[in-house]
Amino acid sequence: MLHQGDIIVGLVAAVVIGLSKTAVPGSGLLATPLIALSFTGRQISGATLVLLLTADVFAVRFYRQHARWDLLRRLAPWVAVGFAAGASFYVWVGNSTRTIDVVIAVMILVIVALQTRRLVRRQPAVASARSSAAFYGSTGGFATFVSNNAGPILNSHLMGLGLDKDEFIGTSSWFYFVVNVTKLPIYLALGALSHGGGSFFTHRTLLFDLAALPGVLAGLWVGRRLYRRIDQRTFIVIVLGLSAAGAIKLLIG
Repeated sequence: MLHQGDIIVGLVAAVVIGLSKTAVPGSGLLATPLIALSFTGRQISGATLVLLLTADVFAVRFYRQHARWDLLRRLAPWVAVGFAAGASFYVWVGNSTRTIDVVIAVMILVIVALQTRRLVRRQPAVASARSSAAFYGSTGGFATFVSNNAGPILNSHLMGLGLDKDEFIGTSSWFYFVVNVTKLPIYLALGALSHGGGSFFTHRTLLFDLAALPGVLAGLWVGRRLYRRIDQRTFIVIVLGLSAAGAIKLLIG
């Protein structure tokens, strides 16, 4: 059963997810630590994925014409490598939900550090290279498979390439949509085959997602209106701080 606190957490996380898909890329970092207040282990990723997919459907409709498919094609095979590593990780840890919690927390802290470094250093744009696609694709694939948090990794890559705001949003929207659709059957298969680790999706996670759905729609609506006005740098700094705090809480248990 869901408690009132779970519903509040779900709505806040869903609003953040909606905003991250339409106005503030990377702010979705905050969603996983929030959802970890209500779930542990694989169910954190399962509950988060449903909300992300809901927002992705709208995001690709809004920004589909701005995607840079040349960049996405270069990343695709390396994301598959990251997926394989993530699937192996889940099989390896089995029912050790504490291990999953710690890994998710550490990954969030690492990608918060990456995003902070990018903001501080203001690195100039560079041309896309095979080596950078390999690094960001594989690490991003692993991060999104295990914790649904590849945002800062992909953002660091796309910002370094000098994409304008429309291309940035359009490319990342399609990236996340394809990646998250791909994860769904893999999560279902792992849940069915790896009995020791449990399911990613349960009756409780689905109730949680259903209750949080209005938050996704609200976040998308607000994000569309803030898209041209928001001070992204200030907002991202706030979100990074809150995400780090949430990850530390998850780390210490």
